Amino acid sequence: MAQNGMTIMDSDGHLIESITELNAYCDDKIKLVASGGLPAQQGPFPTLDGIHNYFRGVDGRIGGPRQTASEERTGSGEDWTEFLNKTGIEQTVIFPTMGLAVGFIQSNEYANYMCRAYNDYVAERYAKVDSRIHPVALIPMQDPPAAVAELRRAVKDLGLIGAMLPSTGLPLHLGHAFFDPVYREAADLDCILAIHGGSNRTIGIDTFSDFIGSHVLHHPVPLMYAFISYMYHGVLDTYPDLRLAFLEGGPSWLVPLIDRTVRDDEFFGTVARKSITEYLQGGNILIGCEGNDDSLPYVAGKVGIEAFAYSSDYPHEVDLAGAFHEIEETLESEELTQGQKQAVLADNTKRFYRF
Repeated sequence: MAQNGMTIMDSDGHLIESITELNAYCDDKIKLVASGGLPAQQGPFPTLDGIHNYFRGVDGRIGGPRQTASEERTGSGEDWTEFLNKTGIEQTVIFPTMGLAVGFIQSNEYANYMCRAYNDYVAERYAKVDSRIHPVALIPMQDPPAAVAELRRAVKDLGLIGAMLPSTGLPLHLGHAFFDPVYREAADLDCILAIHGGSNRTIGIDTFSDFIGSHVLHHPVPLMYAFISYMYHGVLDTYPDLRLAFLEGGPSWLVPLIDRTVRDDEFFGTVARKSITEYLQGGNILIGCEGNDDSLPYVAGKVGIEAFAYSSDYPHEVDLAGAFHEIEETLESEELTQGQKQAVLADNTKRFYRF
């Protein structure tokens, strides 16, 4: 289905885990809802941070009433099917909700078991529900050899398109050589890795007490850290075929990186083989955006439109009505050409994920 003659694809939506459903895929050592296991309300993953428990409206959701896609459990595979049917989005890539905190797991053994259970769960309860739904895997980056093995299993045995890497929580920056085995394996498998913003811990704003103030920063700032670590610690050059997505931060965080990398490369000389613009134009980098971001026309004018892709974020901050609104605003933009609109709304996502 197309809107105004344009196809729509979603580079970043979210599933919402059911603890009871996920429990069915867990090894007995980590059963979540069972005698001797964790209480159901505790959940399988660490708390994302101390700011996401923000106050909600009378209907239980922040920002007032929301329009969900179906009568099914919000964020379930069945709910996602209805969301795609109603919006006309042809394909979606979906990321975790509780699982965004996977980087904060301190036990390597538990991380290994939890990632394996999560991947079995999403392959069965999402990918098999609808071929248009593409969940990404979680891998235990705390233990690179185990992460390599789980990435290979997720792609080869479960048919998942790649894995999410947490932007916060791990003890080392993502460009560190400690993680090289994972990047080598992803390049060999020709699968994607997606860095996803989400937590305000470990980025210098742990003491913020206002959710909105934290939210302004805790999505884009960790993506800046990750991108620069990849660029200046050799990951982008060592693994030139590696496909990396940077999601949930919009496009504007690239502006200071473009300015500073150009200036510092001229002044100090660069250790990277390419400029930031060349990396962004190469086809192996994807930057998630809403499509109607005010900064998108400016950034695209600086580095091209090739890296930017529409993200629905359903059902987190965006409900069904919000998704329609953002798509319509993109289609009606007078600052983007028709070709740029189609690139953002579908073509870049299709190329990057290889649908």
